[in-house]
Amino acid sequence: MEERGEETRQVSFRDILADLRKPYVRHEFRTSWAIALFYRMPSPPFVWVLLRLGFGPMGVTALGFVLALTMPLQAAVLPLGLAAWALFISGVLFQILDCADGMMARLLGKASILGADLDYMSDMVQHGLFYTALGLLADRTLGTGFGWTALALAAAFVRLLARLVREQVALRVPEAGGDEPLRLKDLPIAFVAGLSGLIPFMALSGGYLGHMVAALLVYALLDVADAFLPMTKPPYRGDAE
Repeated sequence: MEERGEETRQVSFRDILADLRKPYVRHEFRTSWAIALFYRMPSPPFVWVLLRLGFGPMGVTALGFVLALTMPLQAAVLPLGLAAWALFISGVLFQILDCADGMMARLLGKASILGADLDYMSDMVQHGLFYTALGLLADRTLGTGFGWTALALAAAFVRLLARLVREQVALRVPEAGGDEPLRLKDLPIAFVAGLSGLIPFMALSGGYLGHMVAALLVYALLDVADAFLPMTKPPYRGDAE
């Protein structure tokens, strides 16, 4: 564990709670409400404990990455009932750790490009591994060979494609600020966009796991369509007039 020392103990629980009042949390509730509600808000006790154990931000990122690597094994090897709960807990814990490492970096003044990029890559790997694990769990639950696993892998690929498209578009189109009020017509889109934070709960769907994997693919396709949507507007269209 890196960054042991007094600096980790100088961060009080009050300091951690104060971080939740910053603008980025309000923006997260607008764009990823489930992550903000179910993982960001419960993260302060985890941050406090991890700091007292001597973890730094990159150590927490590494911890989440190792946890993600075990997800397909959990789904494939553990007894079926235990596998579902283990995968659910691991998915939730990863998301909390993903919130915690950024919070710790801000509190300790250790935010860095390297840390941000490693966190990004860990998040992308986790998406693929958790989707795969859900497919494996569905196949074990329903006795369907590897059909749902293949569909889950397709969903993971499409979701990654959406992320890549969205980030490329962001280079061309300035991101809107996060403090303007939501318009009524924006609420359905904001609600659907935030549903991705509920994916860990799919592990507990039992006999409906196949439906959940299919829903992942549909959600990923919608994500791709939404990512491409800005290309129908300037500067992609009509800017040459």
